[in-house]
Amino acid sequence: MGKNNLILKFCLLSIGVLFYFFATFQRMAIPGATFDILEQELHVAAPYITAFGAIFMYVYAFGQLIMGVLVDRYGGYRVMLGGCTLLAIGGLLFPITSNLPIMYLSRGLIGFGASSFYLSLIKELKNIYADKDFGIAIAIMLFIGYTGGIFANAPFVYLMRYTSWREILFIIAIILIIATVIFSIILALIPQTPINKYVVLRPTPFQIVLHKPHNRYLFTFACCNFGISYVIQAIIGKKFIEDFCLYSTSKAAMILSIIAIVSAFFNIINASVCKFLNNKRVIFLKYASVVTFLSLLLICIFIMFDIKTIMIAIILCIVAANASLSSLLIPVLHQTNCSRVSGTAVSIMNFCFFMMVGILGTLTGFILKVFEPIRRGDTLVYTNNSYLLLFGTFLLLSVYEMYRAMKLSNKY
Repeated sequence: MGKNNLILKFCLLSIGVLFYFFATFQRMAIPGATFDILEQELHVAAPYITAFGAIFMYVYAFGQLIMGVLVDRYGGYRVMLGGCTLLAIGGLLFPITSNLPIMYLSRGLIGFGASSFYLSLIKELKNIYADKDFGIAIAIMLFIGYTGGIFANAPFVYLMRYTSWREILFIIAIILIIATVIFSIILALIPQTPINKYVVLRPTPFQIVLHKPHNRYLFTFACCNFGISYVIQAIIGKKFIEDFCLYSTSKAAMILSIIAIVSAFFNIINASVCKFLNNKRVIFLKYASVVTFLSLLLICIFIMFDIKTIMIAIILCIVAANASLSSLLIPVLHQTNCSRVSGTAVSIMNFCFFMMVGILGTLTGFILKVFEPIRRGDTLVYTNNSYLLLFGTFLLLSVYEMYRAMKLSNKY
């Protein structure tokens, strides 16, 4: 590979990581940091607001099932070009309209565009970096991506003191459009790998993966664990902290940013602790299911007895840390599945992750409507009964999560 081509490919990867950052930002900021504002501006109830997050998650989830095939067939750079184009178009549409169907369409475009970056970046990082540097390159990529979730809370809310959320998202969309143009120009300057026409989407690998009981146990455990944590981070956590704990918008956003930081670091921490424990990953996952259950039980008790305490924020951080398990789950999938379907197994797991977030996000909107909210000025405040029903639902799901985790085999 020529030196000039290597520099250009590094530029493409850098722009791709920037897109990954903004994709994570979009995933976390809407409706999480803007829940009340969207309710006030659009004059709609909670189910319509949580749908912004749920639609993104549904489309993102389905995207995970086909991105692996597209990346293997067309290469990561071509797939990223399509992804960043959709991300930019969707990102531009959302802030310039108040028409709900168009806003939902834009969230779908953003979700599908965002789904292209993870596997594309891993594919192209593998082509550039040697094995000894590959792990570090992925860690840096993931960390930059996770910081999008950090900026989607406290910094985003801080900027909204000086300008509207629409103007902020419009500026981000312009940045994405410019970056897309630069990406396409650089891509045209380097020779492309031929399209691999032998790679097609086939049901066989999916059937092989899903036929194995251990995979099904792992997927159901993982999607429950991740889904509960992520719907709190991306959809309802900030609103819950404002309504129940009576924190200001800026303080609630700061707590969510701290939770995002915890989530970013704990994939590395959990992997390190597990390695210290002789890589007994399945036992670690079983303990994680118990921690999730106990954490949600405590939150339900606090809501039931109207105990407003900083401990709730700490528990939410624990739930986030406890859901950062990809660094354990992916090795288990690679060790329990043959190499020709291990990539498919990972894509199915990612699908399960975000499909569960979408389902729980949709359910959250309807659960919050069961009990009539209180109007405080222009803001709808959901009652303790609503949040007890919501977190009680999460608690029941964590019981099922524990049941599936305990079925995982320690020998593989």
